[in-house]
Amino acid sequence: MITRVIKLEDVIVNQNITELRSSAQALDTTFSQLIEGGNKLELVETYNEIKQQYDELLTQYKALLLKNIQSTEESIDKLIETDQMVASDIRLHT
Repeated sequence: MITRVIKLEDVIVNQNITELRSSAQALDTTFSQLIEGGNKLELVETYNEIKQQYDELLTQYKALLLKNIQSTEESIDKLIETDQMVASDIRLHT
């Protein structure tokens, strides 16, 4: 008989998720400072537009990353809960 076992090292997984969350929360979502002054060169305006788009994109990425971390944690919790239920059922039927 072939036995297949999925072993979840929840302590290690949770440590890695905590590190990932810390890194995501520390992510600086500002690119640089706006270029200000009386200079109305097209280059300065283009730079400021790109900077604003970059800041918005990085903020969205950070929010999505944190949401995915939360989903991962919830999935792991469900997997642990399911594993415990299966183990309990096996004990009851043996």
